[in-house]
Amino acid sequence: MNKGIALILLGYIIWGLFPLYWVLLKQVPATEVLAHRMLWSVPVLILFVALVKNWRSSFMSAIKDKKELAWLLLTATLITINWGVYIVAVSLDRVVEASMGYFLTPLLNILGGFLIFREKIGRLKMLAILFAALGVFYYIASIRHFPWIGLVLGFSFATYGTLRKLIKTPAVPGLLLETLWLIPLSLGYVLYLQYTQQNAFGNLSVDIDIWLILAGVVTVIPLVLFTSGARLLPMTTSGILFYITPSLQFLVGALVFHEAIDFKQLIGFIGIWTGLALYSYDLLRHQS
Repeated sequence: MNKGIALILLGYIIWGLFPLYWVLLKQVPATEVLAHRMLWSVPVLILFVALVKNWRSSFMSAIKDKKELAWLLLTATLITINWGVYIVAVSLDRVVEASMGYFLTPLLNILGGFLIFREKIGRLKMLAILFAALGVFYYIASIRHFPWIGLVLGFSFATYGTLRKLIKTPAVPGLLLETLWLIPLSLGYVLYLQYTQQNAFGNLSVDIDIWLILAGVVTVIPLVLFTSGARLLPMTTSGILFYITPSLQFLVGALVFHEAIDFKQLIGFIGIWTGLALYSYDLLRHQS
């Protein structure tokens, strides 16, 4: 197997199986899980950035660039929202809805490219967006609650990805700077929980403590795999393979967590999947 495909596939599979990890922390409040996820990501990111020369130099360059740091503060806010809402989704047994957001991400990125970078949208891609939009609207109409989780995840991740194109710092050193921006907040919150004796960390079980600490490794490893693999592959290939992630999330929610999916909701997903199929076909057609 191509090395790039192997690396990126492994990263996407880990992301797709994320619900199986976060459910281990279901009894911990989502805000505390998020704080520990950010906190324990920092030492892992520092290790990777220190080991890779290009990442080390990119990190040092970004620190000296005030404009770059300002952009990274904005993206840090977006990725924090994304991480936090996904943890909430698992705790509320709404993994299937969360997968909808990530299915939408590539199509929202097309809109971002059109609105911000003035990229042209062909008829087939426009049709893909239309099918996805109809699928989302039908999904919203078919359920009793507004699917804010899926929409927030989709829009926050797509906006994060779009803004990341404006930032020259690579993904891993960039994520280190993003987490460093927010480390006072996450550390302060963890210390506050400790001081007020509301903390799950250190109070529930050794297993919970270990899962919280390993959240940093679980967060960083798939990103490093994705970054390494994406460098060796065309954007079309890495883009199409991304669908493995929400597909696995959908299957985990439906088959492992036994989340209810009625026929009307399935029709909504079919609209989104049809849009993705058209989008993928258009990418492959232009690559060949």
